[in-house]
Amino acid sequence: MKQRGWGTLACGMLLAGCMTDEQPQYSLTGGEKGVFSSRNAGSPIPLDRIKGLDEAQLSALFGAGELDRKDDPARALRYKSDACVLFVYLYRRGGANWRAEFADAYDLHLRPLPVDQCAGSVAAQKRRVA
Repeated sequence: MKQRGWGTLACGMLLAGCMTDEQPQYSLTGGEKGVFSSRNAGSPIPLDRIKGLDEAQLSALFGAGELDRKDDPARALRYKSDACVLFVYLYRRGGANWRAEFADAYDLHLRPLPVDQCAGSVAAQKRRVA
């Protein structure tokens, strides 16, 4: 009888250790809203201002990207600030010219954020082009 009591107690302790009040460290579902907190937030930049920009204009606005992935006819550029990650998606239009058509923004735990806040933060903290 005593052994069964210890087994039940041990099982209960293991289950209790699995439950926590902490926030998730990442999100792949997009269901949770992100938290924007930046030491240098800059001024928000609306998505409409980003759409249509070419590579040189994006570089001038956001600096050097951390990732440049090309999957013709699409391309994704990733930028980062202390508060968020910004993805800008470009498409070829009429030859070799890439133009921005969409952007996504996420906090550092990959929860969605408003693009304008993140874009402002990235621009204010832009990495210099090497």
